[in-house]
Amino acid sequence: MKKFTLLLIFSFFISTGVVFAQSPEEIYRKANINYENEDYEKAVSLYEMLLKIDRVGPEVFYNLGNSYFKLKKIGRAIVNYRRALRLAPGDRDISHNLKLARAMTVDKIERPEKGFLVKALLLPYDSMNIDQLTIFVSMAYLCIVTLLIVSIFFAARRRGLFYAVGTLAAILIVFFIFLASKIRAKNSKEAVVVVDSVDARSGPKEDYLLQFTLHEGSEIRIVEDAQDWREIDLSKDLRGWIPKDSVEAI
Repeated sequence: MKKFTLLLIFSFFISTGVVFAQSPEEIYRKANINYENEDYEKAVSLYEMLLKIDRVGPEVFYNLGNSYFKLKKIGRAIVNYRRALRLAPGDRDISHNLKLARAMTVDKIERPEKGFLVKALLLPYDSMNIDQLTIFVSMAYLCIVTLLIVSIFFAARRRGLFYAVGTLAAILIVFFIFLASKIRAKNSKEAVVVVDSVDARSGPKEDYLLQFTLHEGSEIRIVEDAQDWREIDLSKDLRGWIPKDSVEAI
């Protein structure tokens, strides 16, 4: 009887857990093959599976976004493009596809355009992720400490070394602000509407007053949760409550 029970258990794990015997690389390869063969539903299931069993890079989120885009699920496409862009902020392909997905949304939310000068000043912020900024800030700090130590032994060059330290300190402060801003943005509760449409109400129940209606792909900020509802805002003056399952956090 024990042998029979063990055989049933073993058969169950073989039938339901066979995919976990595959390496993440193998799952990723199969997902890409399904995408190339235009089996986007299967590609989505494999990419989603990969997210659950392994820490993935931006290319997985990007490919998952592309798969959802092909399935015309714009909301989930935007979610995954933004996740990919968070890991690879300077990637032009991700930015381009995110722009295409946003163009297909019903609710056209105005995003202020950056001028040339602002773009140039914010280039490091826009092109570096948190890990890269952390490394840069750490290296700049070590350079400052090293130069200060060196200045103790080279009094003749102390003035020039102090100028270098001052310049590095100014750069360090700017990049530290960039890093803090990136971390704050990562920890902020942003989400995207992933259903066709959802009514935002004045409170966390269906019988509250209708405030406005959002459509798939709208990008919002989560203010707070209350059971099965979320309070969201589009701006300081535009807030409402929507069902929790109508949005997906980035």
